[in-house]
Amino acid sequence: MARIRIGNDYTGCGALKVMKNNADDPYSTPDSERWKFLYNSKFGIQASLCDIWVVNTFQAGSGVTYYPPGSNSATFTYMSVTIAQGTLWGFRNTAFPTLRYNVPLFDVKAKKGGGSNVYNQQMVAWTDNGAYYNGQGGFYAVGNFAQIGWAENMVLNNNLGNFSYGTPIVVTPNDTIDVFNKFRSRDKRLIVWNLPGNNVAPDDAPILAPNGTKTIKITSTETKIAKPGYNVDTATPQQMAFDPSKMPVKVIAAADIALPAGVSYYNTGVPLPDTVVLDVHFYDSATIMYPSNPQVLDFGAEYWFDGTNIGFNATKAMRARFMLYLEDTSAPTGGSNKPLRTFTEGGVDVVQLLRPGAADPPSWADIVIDTRRPQVQILAQGYFAFGAGNDLITDIPFDGTGMFPMVKYLTHHGAGNGASLGQSNLPMSWSALWRLPFVKRLKYTYSGQAHAGESTYCELTANNARFHTFAGNAGDYYNRADSPGNWRTSGAYAPVGIRYFIFGIPA
Repeated sequence: MARIRIGNDYTGCGALKVMKNNADDPYSTPDSERWKFLYNSKFGIQASLCDIWVVNTFQAGSGVTYYPPGSNSATFTYMSVTIAQGTLWGFRNTAFPTLRYNVPLFDVKAKKGGGSNVYNQQMVAWTDNGAYYNGQGGFYAVGNFAQIGWAENMVLNNNLGNFSYGTPIVVTPNDTIDVFNKFRSRDKRLIVWNLPGNNVAPDDAPILAPNGTKTIKITSTETKIAKPGYNVDTATPQQMAFDPSKMPVKVIAAADIALPAGVSYYNTGVPLPDTVVLDVHFYDSATIMYPSNPQVLDFGAEYWFDGTNIGFNATKAMRARFMLYLEDTSAPTGGSNKPLRTFTEGGVDVVQLLRPGAADPPSWADIVIDTRRPQVQILAQGYFAFGAGNDLITDIPFDGTGMFPMVKYLTHHGAGNGASLGQSNLPMSWSALWRLPFVKRLKYTYSGQAHAGESTYCELTANNARFHTFAGNAGDYYNRADSPGNWRTSGAYAPVGIRYFIFGIPA
């Protein structure tokens, strides 16, 4: 059984600590040796998922619908409107009641068309255009490029509404022919983290010295723990390690595995519900690459969930580094389980900290801490700006001792509209946009530039994240169909900064 302590530690601070190795004492192990902790309520920035929103409805016909029912263009929390590409869904920040940030860290996971259960977001595809002569032009891009982003001061045309902060997501009715609908399926998952996605610092309260304040409350009606130095009965969400509105992220599985070409499976040993989310880095190099390996054009793997398995279909032999999260915001079950539950499963002794009154067995929503599921730690986080240059490099060193790191980041873009994304009929504009990262390589190299101006990627090692940017490069280079032999370039909606997080769990 994992060693667990609820109470004062070597600093005199009340905390909940779960150790990875039974040889380590939860009372005396220094907090700085973070690779030894599966969970530690004293860690300063607590990663939590705010919501997973399923966007998979196509609304036939025309018109706009505001939600909740009875709201209008000024009061809605989210809305949908039929546009040329299909349906535009717009989500204001108010659609996520516990969200603490104007621009959060977010992700969009898109499935293949035709009702498929297969995610293809990190595949690479070539984009065609009627302006090209015999296909002479275009770019190869990772699926993230098809998603819009999180906008500031977004205005929908025709007085449909505006967002001080929020995200538009387009789903299409034409998703039965996936080759013409790469990465624009009607079935997507919007994942919103309670972490900042722009150039502001996390709002988590600083850790205070032990001051005799009660930080732990585990009763028949409440299970919550405050950060060191804050009163658990009066603490704000920023001062809490966890409470019913701020649950630790459950990492169901994590591994770095070899994938053969074609179909293979990884067995997690746990039945996987629909609310799981996979973050994965596919790479075939000495360093881990995200969002994709930039040296090859046809690269990546589709993935899906099947029972207890994660299925992969890889374009070639490669490696996959992943964390599988689960978020469940459904109501707790009813029962008489005590907050502390111990049992043995598969020969492993387990301790669970539950919401009070959970059923037996508890649901995922009931489980606060499970000693088999490590806490996501923030090894590094921040924002940096950059200028124009072909392959500018920014190194972010971090202490990854004993950890299993992964990188997440967003790219920061200035004012724009649908045309900025190559979709001139998107009926919107904004003052700033935060986008998912993507590699975008020109089909034909222009002036020694293989990457387009929007392209970014990160090389991740055990103690460094090296970001590559290409702002200033052309967005496209092509032979014009209406005047063959007349090669042209088009501009890029290039980023000006990157907001990054290095996640980690004990290796």
